[in-house]
Amino acid sequence: MSELKNPQEEQATTNPLEGLDNVENELNRSAEFVEKNIKPLAIGIVAVVAVVLAIFLYRSFILAPKEQEAARSLYKAENLFARDSFNLALNGDENVTGFLEIIEEYGSTDAGEVAKAYAGLCYKGMGEYEKAIQYLKGFDNNDKMLTPTIKGAIGDCYLELKDINKAIDFYKKAASADNEFVTPVYLHRMGETCLKAGKTSEALKAFEELKKKYPNSSVTMDADKFIELAKASK
Repeated sequence: MSELKNPQEEQATTNPLEGLDNVENELNRSAEFVEKNIKPLAIGIVAVVAVVLAIFLYRSFILAPKEQEAARSLYKAENLFARDSFNLALNGDENVTGFLEIIEEYGSTDAGEVAKAYAGLCYKGMGEYEKAIQYLKGFDNNDKMLTPTIKGAIGDCYLELKDINKAIDFYKKAASADNEFVTPVYLHRMGETCLKAGKTSEALKAFEELKKKYPNSSVTMDADKFIELAKASK
């Protein structure tokens, strides 16, 4: 007659790595959902930059002629960027002044400053992440939507370069803006990145903050799942 196993003994024989495997599997299954919700950010970047640009164009209209000229050049390159023609928007051609030339000729103007952000996003779109970081870090503006979005884009670049700690650091900066559009996205990215890096306490804090402060955001829909994953992987 076979002995009955004590449930505690049976549990003790379970592979201790099985829980971690389950966490990894859940993360992989969640990736598609996350990307679908993050995707609007790419569209939002263009919209946010366009809004900021419109303000700059208004200011340029009543300010120096050099500002007006720079703004006109920026508008043409922006249209190429919106169509994902990153290389052409960056370098220009006989018909369009590219962002790099705008930076060189009008770097001291408001439009020249925005061109730095665009140039960084172009390099990011082309997969040249180190150059992207260089130009994105060169952007100097305190706009409540644009600035945290740029910080988050820098975090994305560091993540692509496998520099997890710097990626998390810039996601934190992006999420600190307390903006209902940008902050939830980068809280989620920060939490997910921390979870994959084994920083479970930071991940748990990020997802709990996401759930508490931004319950109506689309990226908060799976916060409970990630909270449980963070707890399980401790």
